Amino acid sequence: MTTPSASSNSPDSSNSSSHVADARGPLHTGPGDQNIYYGLYYGDIGASASSDRSGRDPRQVAVEELRSLRRRFVDPAGSERARELLEDKRAVMLTAGRGDGARTAAKVFLCQLPQGSRRFRELVDQAEEGDSAGRALDREQVERGAALLLDLSTVPSRRYETFMAELPWFLKVVRECDAWLAVVLPVQWRAGFEHVFRGLVVGLGRPDPAAVLQAHLRDGGIRVRRAEVAVPELEHELRTATMAQTADLSEDIRAARDAAPPDSGFAAWLKTALAAHAPGAQDVEAHLSGLDSGAQRALLLTTALLHGARTDTVHEATVRLARAVEHPEVATPLLHHRTLTARLTEIKAAAHQGRVRFTVAGYDAGVRRWFWDNYPQLRGPLADWLRAAPGFTALERAERLELVTRFAHERLRTGPPDGLAALAERWSRPSASPEELTMAARALGEGVVHARYGSHFRQQLYRWAQDSALPAHRAHVVIGVCSEVLSRRFPDQAMIRLRHVSRHQEKGVRVTAREALARITDSDDRLYRSLLRRLTPGAEPRGLRDLGIFLHVADAARMTGDATVGPLLADHWTAALAHLPPSRWQQPLRAWLERAHTRPAVRRAALRALATACARQRAAFGAVYAAACSWAAGDAARQHTVNALWEAAGSVPRPHPSRTPAAAR
Repeated sequence: MTTPSASSNSPDSSNSSSHVADARGPLHTGPGDQNIYYGLYYGDIGASASSDRSGRDPRQVAVEELRSLRRRFVDPAGSERARELLEDKRAVMLTAGRGDGARTAAKVFLCQLPQGSRRFRELVDQAEEGDSAGRALDREQVERGAALLLDLSTVPSRRYETFMAELPWFLKVVRECDAWLAVVLPVQWRAGFEHVFRGLVVGLGRPDPAAVLQAHLRDGGIRVRRAEVAVPELEHELRTATMAQTADLSEDIRAARDAAPPDSGFAAWLKTALAAHAPGAQDVEAHLSGLDSGAQRALLLTTALLHGARTDTVHEATVRLARAVEHPEVATPLLHHRTLTARLTEIKAAAHQGRVRFTVAGYDAGVRRWFWDNYPQLRGPLADWLRAAPGFTALERAERLELVTRFAHERLRTGPPDGLAALAERWSRPSASPEELTMAARALGEGVVHARYGSHFRQQLYRWAQDSALPAHRAHVVIGVCSEVLSRRFPDQAMIRLRHVSRHQEKGVRVTAREALARITDSDDRLYRSLLRRLTPGAEPRGLRDLGIFLHVADAARMTGDATVGPLLADHWTAALAHLPPSRWQQPLRAWLERAHTRPAVRRAALRALATACARQRAAFGAVYAAACSWAAGDAARQHTVNALWEAAGSVPRPHPSRTPAAAR
């Protein structure tokens, strides 16, 4: 085939060109000006969903967290046997005492496998994903070489039985795919399945808590000898502490170090950290017995919930809380009121630089827990009070979100989760303020990864995501939570929900959801491949919207390392050329060519995928070639890439006429 000149065949090469430096970021997939809807999502909502303010790629953060976990891990008794089973049988089932870290151990064992941290996935009940047959497991969850975690420690009894009944065939699939599976069993795991899993169950001992503390401190830059942690006060603390509480103590020690004078040492940091631990219920109850006034008790609880807030905020919120619990107001002349300073002193608090804090370290957590456990009748009024938090004077964004986190902690600690879910729904209604939307994102962000109630919130997000007419405010909240929180632990579930939202009837929501999809799949080849497999491009409305998703995430640089990606991309390009006008795919095509042009390792495969699509849709090749010539715009190096595309198109055999442009997946 003779290669025509790009400059002579491009209809608009003389007056326009499009030089795309990189395909990452927003892609222009339609005619007219490009509108990027960053406001709601990339602004406050996405940033508020997670307490991590780093702004890093959530998928990369997840990998880094797994690596950090490996550095801080201390082998419990039984670890060697568990690793042997994973190596020989490709599966292990772990049991341990409550709080002794069986889940952490399972993650570490998996991530110590070759590429484990990159291939790690946590499985969820397929009922969360709308499986109408009630299945718990799906063979599509198993990819070759995957390191899979199945945590059954908190599943309801009926679903536990379903999981255990399905595990035998699922284990067979795992082995066929050269994958690995670690199952965390409940503390009191049910009998009746021993004959099926004989030899796979390993009981883990309790890790040495002092060694765990040392490992966490070392990871935080504090190296201490065993003798330095062998002090009676610390040994007493560690004797009953869970592994999570031990990790929290290490963070308290690090915080004490950062706030201490330069010449202080570990003994001083430890003393401060131990003092900062939340007081017991007896300490708070003894304090409460001396507070006869309901107004003072309201101030105590408000200070605990708004610990660190401004004095004006605490005062106003206390008045509002008293009204919410229908505490009678006393008609006293204003100048006869006791000063706020005096009232704060009575509740062991003080205002320093305009902010209210307890004078006893860690007292706020103890107060919150005591009130929640001893006044269950307050939970409803507290939720009503919390709804008004956006109107609290001088309440800063970080304080407002911390308030939601504190409330969510107590709500999820005792359950049920409905109260928190109802707040999130109210805060994301169509008339919600920006402040309420950020609070909804934080509430859902706390919920979706909760060990016991996470499935409740994940199912709620799934139902919302499927609604193409979901109010835009709520849709942006779903996007923020899926992208910034859910994608860290459950990337497939985040991807599925974002894909549904990407079909929303409003363009702004669609574009934002597609941006989120591009972001979470950018550093995860497996997730990117899974997204491509789920897309079902076609001429019907849903198929056209899937084509919009494809054009947004189409990236020639993803052609390396996996032979299945190339055919998927070729299929989707075929569908795009078949069902969309050139104005819809020209800009993504130029971006595709730019990525292929600047990355020699993928150039040939990327051009062949495009050429394959052109061979299937011969009528579109002229427009494809014209767009390629416009992209080259007389640039000699780019002209070489256009020539290579021309040659690839000539070398691809024409398909059989009955071949469909894209497989439905």
